[in-house]
Amino acid sequence: MTPGIKKSSQRGRGWLEALLLVSILSVLVVIAVPKFYDYEADANVSALQGLKSGIDSALVHTHALAKKEQISDQASQSLIVNDTNIDVKYGYPKVSALPKLVSALQDSTRWQVRRHPDENRVDFIWLFHEHPSPACYLTYQEATVSQEASTQLVIRESCQSPAE
Repeated sequence: MTPGIKKSSQRGRGWLEALLLVSILSVLVVIAVPKFYDYEADANVSALQGLKSGIDSALVHTHALAKKEQISDQASQSLIVNDTNIDVKYGYPKVSALPKLVSALQDSTRWQVRRHPDENRVDFIWLFHEHPSPACYLTYQEATVSQEASTQLVIRESCQSPAE
């Protein structure tokens, strides 16, 4: 083979390798990006499940202390839980007391609070890259004379922020 022919075939092979590399990377990106969004949505759901566990634990603990102090049947009272004075309603924490009991709620950069004063409940909406994710939230229903306090997860198809 002459030196001129050898150089031109090497140049062609370099372009072919680059084209093959770009094609492989494109396929990987098309496959990996949707998986990445699924991981983010799973992380959002996990954060809400952790918050639910924390609130549920605080509910059980507070109600047990209120029963012990014999104030679980009173509409409004204060109670010392974990060396912190909190307001309770029928033996369960009021919404305003939750950040004192659940450390995850103390980080206001992670949760947006949506209040429903007429329904005695509040929603904690997960903030995804500083944007609320309205498809993914936790509802806390305060206790009433006929109903215990409760939490409920609302998780729709995707917990990703619509802005993303």
